[in-house]
Parts: sequence; C-alpha cells; structure tokens
Amino acid sequence: MASSSAGQPGQQRRRRPPPTFEASASTANGAQADTFASYLEQRSANPQHIPPVVVRLKPLKPAWCAHCNRKRLEEAEDLGAIVSAMPPNRNNGGEHTVSWSHADAAPRELALEGRSCSRCAVEIYGKARRHLRDGSPAAGSGGNTPLHQAARSGNLRMLFHLVTLLGLDAGHGRVAEALRRTNERQETALHMAVCVGDKDMVRLLLWVDPRLGQIACRCHDTSLIYLAVSQGDENIAQQLYDASGPDANLVSSYSGPSGQNALHAAVLHGEGMTRMVLAWKKDLSTKKDQNGSTPLHFAVSVEQRTYIPRWCFRLAWLRNAPVSFQKRMVNVPAWPLLDAQPSMAYQPDNEGLFPVHVAAVTNQTAAVHVLLTECPGCVGVRDGRGRTFLHAAVQHEGSSVVRYACRRPECASIMNVQDEDGNTALHLAVAAEKLRMLCNLLTNRGVCLNLRNNKGQTALDLAMANIRKGFFYGRNRDKLIYSTLARVGAKHSSRRGDKLSGKQDSGAEAAEQAGAGELHREESAKLTDASRTLAVGSVLIATMTFGATFTRLPGDWRPGDPGGGGAPAIAGRWWFFDAFVVASALAFILSSSATVGLMYSGIAMVELPIRRKHFLVSLFLVSSSVTCLTIAFALGVYMVLAPVARGTAIAVCVVSPLLLIYRNAESLQKLFAVSGPLYARMGFWVCLRWSGGAILLRLLKKFWPFVVIFGLAGHLRNHHHQQQPRG
Repeated sequence: MASSSAGQPGQQRRRRPPPTFEASASTANGAQADTFASYLEQRSANPQHIPPVVVRLKPLKPAWCAHCNRKRLEEAEDLGAIVSAMPPNRNNGGEHTVSWSHADAAPRELALEGRSCSRCAVEIYGKARRHLRDGSPAAGSGGNTPLHQAARSGNLRMLFHLVTLLGLDAGHGRVAEALRRTNERQETALHMAVCVGDKDMVRLLLWVDPRLGQIACRCHDTSLIYLAVSQGDENIAQQLYDASGPDANLVSSYSGPSGQNALHAAVLHGEGMTRMVLAWKKDLSTKKDQNGSTPLHFAVSVEQRTYIPRWCFRLAWLRNAPVSFQKRMVNVPAWPLLDAQPSMAYQPDNEGLFPVHVAAVTNQTAAVHVLLTECPGCVGVRDGRGRTFLHAAVQHEGSSVVRYACRRPECASIMNVQDEDGNTALHLAVAAEKLRMLCNLLTNRGVCLNLRNNKGQTALDLAMANIRKGFFYGRNRDKLIYSTLARVGAKHSSRRGDKLSGKQDSGAEAAEQAGAGELHREESAKLTDASRTLAVGSVLIATMTFGATFTRLPGDWRPGDPGGGGAPAIAGRWWFFDAFVVASALAFILSSSATVGLMYSGIAMVELPIRRKHFLVSLFLVSSSVTCLTIAFALGVYMVLAPVARGTAIAVCVVSPLLLIYRNAESLQKLFAVSGPLYARMGFWVCLRWSGGAILLRLLKKFWPFVVIFGLAGHLRNHHHQQQPRG
C-alpha cells in the first residue's frame, strides 16, 4: 500500500487525483456522498476510494504546504490507512513534527498557519486528539479547540482534514459534538468562519452538521444570521438561512445584541440586503430593540446613497415625479421598509423620537424626503418635548434638512409650531447662533418673526441677549444675527426700550457696577493680546517693503548715473516700475503707522476707549498694507519675468489677488447669506440698495490702495514726460 511506503525513500508513490468538493451525479461504484455521515461510511468501508460529495466548494487542489515545503497530494492512504493504523498521540517525528509550548494544550493558531497537507493534519490531530474526543478544556487557549483555530485562521484544508480525521476515528456524532463545542466567548467554529467571511468554510461546516447554524452566541445573544448580515455578507447569510430549515420562521434565528434583529443590521448595508432579510421574515420590521428603535429608525440614520445630489431634493420636479421614478433614483433602505409596513413611520422610540426626527438629527435629506413622500402625516409628528423634525434639524445642525423643509410646501404647517417651551424653529436657530439656518428660515415668508415663547421673548430679544459685552469683531454671528433680524422687520416684545435693555433696572445696574472692574480687566487683556498678534504682521510687512525698495532688480543698469551707484534702466521709462515703487513705499508707510498705533493700543496705561480707537485704526492700516504688498509683489515679478517669460509673469499677476479674495471671503459669504432673507422679505430693490451699498463700501475700504498706487504712478509718468526735452 502507498501508506506503508509513503515514508520509505526511493520507492515510487502511487498518486491519485485529489478529492474535489464539486457535485457529481454518480461515481464509478454508483455511490454518492450527499451527507457527511455517508461520506464517512464510504471512507471507512473503502479507504482507497474517495467519494464525491454533494456540496459546492472550491476544489481542494494540490497546494504547497509551508511546513513541508513541497506539494502534497490528498490521497486516500493519507486520510484513510494512516488514520486507521495511528495510535493515540502518535508522533512520527522528522520534518512533520508539530510542536507547541505545552504538551497537554491544544495547538495554537500559529501552529496551523501554512500547514495544509494531510500528514501535518495527522500530527496536529494526534496532539489534540484528547481535546477533540473527550471535550477536555485546553489550558491557556481561551477554550478554543483546533477546529476554532483552523476556522479563525481561514485554513479550509486543515479544517476539512481535522473533521475527517475525527469522524473516521470517533464517528459522526463526536464530530457534531466537537463542532458545537463553544469557547469562553460561547462561540463555535462556525462563528469563527462567519467572522472571517469564508463562505466555503461555512458551507463545509453546515454540510458536516446542518444544525450547527441554530446555535446562537449565548455570550451576546447573537444569532449567526445576524452576525453574517451585520458584516454585509449576503452569500453567507443566505447559506445560514437555507440551513435553518423549519426554524427559519423563528424570531430567535435573527436575534442580535440589545434586542436587535437581523433587519436592524441589514438596513446599514443598503437596499439589497434589506430586501433580502424582509423576504425571509417580514415581521422583523415591527420589532424594536431595547431603546425602542425599529429598523426604520436605523435605516434613516445612516448615510443615504442616492443617484442624485442632495440639492436636488429641494427641486419641485423631484417631488412631482412618479414614486416609481423616485425609488429608482433614491434607492435607500427606507423604501422597502415602508412598503412592508408603513405604520412604522409613526412609531417613536423610548425617547419619543420618530424616524423623521432621527433623519433630521443626522441631516439625511433623502430619508426625510422618502418619509414625507410615503407617509405625509410624518410632517406634524412631535417628540416627547413637543418638537417637530424641523426643531430637531435646527437643534442638531441639520442645515440641509432645514433648507429642504423651507422649500417644501407641505412643511408650511410646521414653520411656526411651538414646542413645550414655546420656542419655534426660529427661536432655536437664534438661541444657538446658527446664521445659515436662520437665513434659510427667513427666506420662507411663512415664518412668523414676532412669536413669543413661554418667557415672553421674541427672536429679536434672544438675539439681543446673545450679543456679547465688550469689544468684539464686528462681523461675529451674534451681531450679524441681530442686525439681520432687525433689517427684515423683526420686533422686540411688548416692553419699554429702557426695560428691555435694562438701563433702568436697579438690580441690573448694581450687578453691572459690581462686575465693571472684572470686565475692564478682561477687555484690557484682550486688547493687549490682539495688539501683540497684529503687531507681528505689521512689523513683518514693514521689514519686507523696506528691503524690497532698496534691492536691485535684475536687468539693465545705468552705470553712468551722477550718483555713482547706478540706476535701473527701467526707471522713469516704464510705468510698472513707478507703480512698484509707490506700492512698496505705501505699504511701508501704512505698516509703520499701524505699528505705532498698536504700541498705544497695547499699553495698559492708556484709557480703554483710546486703545480701542488706536486698535481699529491700526487694523485698517494693516489690512491696507497687505493689499499694497500684494500689488508690489505682482508688479515686481512682472518686471523681472516679462522680458523673458511673459506668460509666467501674467499667470503670477492673476494668482496674486487670491490673497485678497481669501481675506474677504468671510465677509462676502455672510453678505450673500443675508441677502437672501432681505430679498424674500423686503423685495428686490431694498435688497439691491442694501447689498449694493455694502459691497461698494467694502470695495472702497479694501481696494483704495489700487486707486492711490496706479493713480500716483500715472501722475508721475505724465510729469516725467512733461519734463523731458522735446526733440
């Protein structure tokens, strides 16, 4: 026999084709192993014959065994005759010796890596035979058997060898017991196979023991179907469902941690997985977890994958399109859940949040659109605090949902809904100082500006209360929100102006006097720190412009200058050179003046109002010097590169103004944001007059150095031409 001559050198081994796991209709003897038990019977009856099995796996072709360092064929003698003649705990020695730290311990995962031939499997089985047959725990292995280790390492060949060896040695019943044995985490080998995502290994284990898939992980009360679905593996999940048989209709077959089920996990992996689990058991859509969340709560809380951009949900054509078209374009898990059970849209969780509130909190516009399309009654549902989904979106910065709701006519009924504290969505946006959401709400003319909450405060009252005391940036959100509300017509509550501002309140006056000293110290420290920071930039600009003015530019020089030092050949003959000199000089003058002003604003001995005035003037001068420095840089580069690389010189001049654009980007962004409410509330001409005036004033304030530099350079150019003698 080949088994007796396998270890003898110089003899020719008889090789047989390796066993494959492809389904076949019949064999040479007319036998077919449709179960693992029949497979073992045929192997025991005829060790020389390897029957085909009715389970579709990838073929176990001859492969390299890293331990043996050569290719081994899976022959009948290796798994049949050798096992029948093998005594307990046999150690063949030599190159096939498999060792680990403790003789009584089961092999670790490291001992299984790279070993795929049957001889290595025989050695490992000989070491772990007692643990597999008797079920005795292995010391220091976390309760993991060699079957656990092989499954976790993804070694399909070794796992098949071990279950075959155990079946030939102890019978099919002992194999089932070994596979159902759990480790300290209450996990079987099938749990390991599902975790590594090996569908062939899962199919093999279910073929060996079809009831193995019904054992849940008792440590976490997690079913295998839930585990496969949570990993997004549709193939393994379908295998486990097919193997469930009559138990497929039991809710426990889909259970997960914290009272969840497989549908809670399926919605996190897209519409395809959701439809598959719903086809298995439709009733799962009505089950809640320990927090009262249904699968629909989970579905609307994740990022929605759609075929259209988010801004398209604000367009009327999408709302008026057929529902079938919307389902194709917006393929989110919420659609099949609502088709299966529309009433779930009206089921709150333990905190009183409906699915539409969850979608608004997570800023999922697509989910909100689906809910309002399928279940229009979701518009007016309120949570435990009496808040609509618009309140939830404003409170949790769901700007896209707020913008969508303000443009949808069906949401007009909730624009002025007040919660249990009397606050509307406008109150919440003002209190949280969220300028973008405030502008979105103000563009809807249905939003009432002067509703009062339970404390009698209007939105303008809240905006005034948010304005910080002291010296702050003029375009901070608190001041901009107040000015925007005032421009669009918002009013204070029905109180006298002196009472509203607290000027005649004796208690407030006493408190203000008590805190005046602390406020003065805070303002002084704030101005000192700001002056130091601004002075660094001012000094750097003065230093650069001073050096640039006296640095020789590359090019032609006139050595015959009466001064003896030479002069640029382009001086007096090129208009760009005059503009460059003027820009450098103006930048130096402005930055130097700002430095002097910052010296006064940073001294604590100077009165606070005077320090504020010096700081504001210095801030304006530094800002203007940056503009001059940018102009000087662009002109200097152009003069140097224009004679040899005009295209590069023009490109640099075009890119240089990006600094000025960046410096004014914030102001322009806020200006455009405020223009929307003004246009919606006050009309086109009022918006144009205010926006045009603000833009013109800002242009004059930021870009006046252009007029001075190029105007003065042109004047010098004309004066130079007038002084030249006419030929």
